Amino acid sequence: MAAMTTTALLVRRFLADYTRNGPNLVLLAVIPVVFVVVAAPPMADAARLLGGTGGGPAVETVTAGWAAAFLSAVAMYFQISTARTTDRRLALAGLARLRLATARLTAGAVLALMATLVAVLALTARGPVDDPWRVATGTVMFAVVYLGLGAVVGALVPNAVNGTVILMFIWILDAFFGPTLSGSESAVLRLLPTHFISLWTVALPSGHGGPEELAVSLGWVITALALALWVIASTTTTGRTRRASRTGGGRPTAHEPAHGLARLAAYPGAVAPARDRPGSLHPPVRRGHPTRAHPGRTP
Repeated sequence: MAAMTTTALLVRRFLADYTRNGPNLVLLAVIPVVFVVVAAPPMADAARLLGGTGGGPAVETVTAGWAAAFLSAVAMYFQISTARTTDRRLALAGLARLRLATARLTAGAVLALMATLVAVLALTARGPVDDPWRVATGTVMFAVVYLGLGAVVGALVPNAVNGTVILMFIWILDAFFGPTLSGSESAVLRLLPTHFISLWTVALPSGHGGPEELAVSLGWVITALALALWVIASTTTTGRTRRASRTGGGRPTAHEPAHGLARLAAYPGAVAPARDRPGSLHPPVRRGHPTRAHPGRTP
């Protein structure tokens, strides 16, 4: 119960940090609408020319998934890459790294659901959707897969420009070489993250959109989340180093440099015993040297 309360508190704080920046909410609301409403017709025309599977209607349907995927990836990337110091401090304070990673992914999932909701609403505003529940489920899978990709890139690529370019490159390959926009039947393109999700979402004929596509799509979703969870937990290091224990006045090891009086411990006779010192505040003297008299003290 305490673990669930801690995770819920972290998720709430992570979402509050994200929504504190006004442009984040604007992008979350505007990009799906602009992409689905404005970009869908030209992309549908391009699909007809390129021989995309399903023609223009299929492309117009999956634009909601592409919009939700891109927003989820970027939101998760910046949530992970900009919070490295915060996450390390939480780990140093005793928070389990797995719980921290779970809270980060849960907060990202909430943002992904928000992006999915806006994208599906924009799609339904353009016109009637044949199977709204299927389209909504497929859009959620788009968002979750790219949520995992954004988390992985955010944990491994701290530079914002490089990370955004990598995500944009993956997204462009996935969208423009996917089955609904490109007419290519190359087996290599089946390795794209949302290849089978696109087929299942639009329920294409001739066996497309069947159980095989759904099984592979769910496999992508589970793999992306598991990989993101592992990468976030493994990269949230605390910076602690294990120290070799020493007892008494042992010699300093090669892995643990000595400091202060410990430097003299390696040389016998360098520090006088406490009984040979005239006072507790007197600095250590080498053996064989006369002791300096203190004022008011009889030698």
